[in-house]
Amino acid sequence: MIFFDNASTTKIYDEALKIYDQVSMNQFYNASALYHGGVESRNLIEKCRKNILNDIGATVFDQLYFTSGATEADNMAIFGAMKKNGKILISAGEHPAIYNFVRDMFGENFDTVNLQPNGQIDYEDLKKKLSPDVKVVSIIHVSNETGAINDIRRVVNIVKEYNKNIFVHSDGVQAFGKIPVNVTNLGVDAYTISGHKIHGPKGIGLLYVKKNVNLKPYIIGGGQEFGKRSGTENIPAIASMEYVIHRAKIEQKANFDYVSKLKQRFVENMADCDCVILSNNQCSPYVISVAYPLVKAETLLHMLEEKNIYIGNGSACSSKKTDNRILQAMGVRDELIKNAVRISFSHTNTLEEVDILSREIKNCVAKYKKDVR
Repeated sequence: MIFFDNASTTKIYDEALKIYDQVSMNQFYNASALYHGGVESRNLIEKCRKNILNDIGATVFDQLYFTSGATEADNMAIFGAMKKNGKILISAGEHPAIYNFVRDMFGENFDTVNLQPNGQIDYEDLKKKLSPDVKVVSIIHVSNETGAINDIRRVVNIVKEYNKNIFVHSDGVQAFGKIPVNVTNLGVDAYTISGHKIHGPKGIGLLYVKKNVNLKPYIIGGGQEFGKRSGTENIPAIASMEYVIHRAKIEQKANFDYVSKLKQRFVENMADCDCVILSNNQCSPYVISVAYPLVKAETLLHMLEEKNIYIGNGSACSSKKTDNRILQAMGVRDELIKNAVRISFSHTNTLEEVDILSREIKNCVAKYKKDVR
């Protein structure tokens, strides 16, 4: 099996799985219990919290909340920061965890920042759309569709220059561990990271929140996570996530350089194929969006699946839809959008796998072209 849908999920590291299993077996106590096992479990959670804060460039005075995943962390940030009668400003390129949540929860009290043809936000449009009633701004760090990288430090500067009290959040799911991320240097009030996107377990995510930034409680119950997100803590996943975050930080540069070679090899291989590459060289090398005008995305996906090769056709959270609002916002032609696939790399992929993928894509395109004649 050859897997090139790493933006949707990644295979858990053996070491991360071992940690998960060991903690599940030996540290299964409820961290709210007052007996020795519970106290040890609480101490393990706080050790992980402290280490993760350090690895993401935060301070010991900042806050870190463990959640069931990045979707919950995104929802928690927006819900917790939103003020009555306020307005939310998000990019047109947000993941559904932000875009759909804001649309469904706040109706007309939100607006979107336009995208440039390269997939980045239009920074001038951001300036224009800031207004006195804007209370929250959320801009994705790296696009899950195209790999376009937004300059979050620039976003924060623009917003805080207008009004320092506006809450700024960024979804960093496709950024952390892949490009350099230091939350203090970014200047954000909140930042989201997911475990299973960096070879950790599913069902665990986190929300970083800057010191002195207060969020409304998101889940009410027993008061876990400092009263902001109640529910018995997923200690095995927390411990496993601590490992993958630390490893991602240490290996980020080496993995980036290696994955850049994988992407470049794929682009070179596609030079003689009838396709349009929608992700430019300034995008993250981990994600590339490419359209094959002769073959619909779903058709190509299933043709490759028959060969035990797996790619994506956009966000796994919205892949059942036939359109693509992010590509539309970039101004991509409709006839290309329906044919656009997402190929996402990992450092666990090989150049040989890239060559196999490229060859089979060309074979599929040629076969489809012959069959439709």
